[in-house]
Amino acid sequence: MAQYEERLISIESQLAFQDDLIEQLNQQVILQQQDLLMLQEQLRLMAQRFKELEQTSEQQGDQPSAEDERPPHY
Repeated sequence: MAQYEERLISIESQLAFQDDLIEQLNQQVILQQQDLLMLQEQLRLMAQRFKELEQTSEQQGDQPSAEDERPPHY
């Protein structure tokens, strides 16, 4: 009987550790999802800004200067 009790205690202990680990992993996934959403929003805003700058440049007829162009070794 004592053997079964020890096994039960061991299993309950393992379950408690697993529950704790699952909660920690869940919190990490939540943080990563928040980071991902923030990065997606930043990317969207940067793409929008780039498009606006591109349109403004086209409307003004700006040509890239020698300073703006990449050297041939790039």
